[in-house]
Amino acid sequence: MNKVIPLDGGIAYKEGWFAGDCPYLEDDPEFQRWNDEWDAAADDHEAQANAAPKVGSVVTNRYRAKYSESGHPTHCGDELALYLNSLCNNKAGTNLELFEQICQMNGVDLSKYARTGKGWQGRIRMTGRNLLAKRILSNNGKLILPEWAGSERQFDEDWIYYTANKYKPKKEVA
Repeated sequence: MNKVIPLDGGIAYKEGWFAGDCPYLEDDPEFQRWNDEWDAAADDHEAQANAAPKVGSVVTNRYRAKYSESGHPTHCGDELALYLNSLCNNKAGTNLELFEQICQMNGVDLSKYARTGKGWQGRIRMTGRNLLAKRILSNNGKLILPEWAGSERQFDEDWIYYTANKYKPKKEVA
């Protein structure tokens, strides 16, 4: 996989990048185009997968290895992922209603993402977390929370620096 996220969402999907890896910020006009291309490629892939059933996950081996190194099999293990797990996980798994409420409070709309097919909950959680990270970054490290959780959470400068470099738009070299 290239280390630079392709500027074409369809190519990015085929190379194993996630929707939340979009190299554009939400207020950039290219953000919607990139996500539409990514979604179309994902829909094509899902249609092919439904035609010939396969067992597996959308998480690539590259990310599985990263998650394993961070000590958790289902998320990246950064401060945001750990914090969201502490708020949204229960014995039954992730409380997606609460997770989506937190996303919505921070201006992250997950309504366009499919809620069908194997693993849809994980894709919502993963994509939402990545979009939420970008939103927190644009809000100077502040996460808006429900009242019962303390109203807001300020992430430290290390997390902001790491996230800023992860989601910084990258230019492809011709």
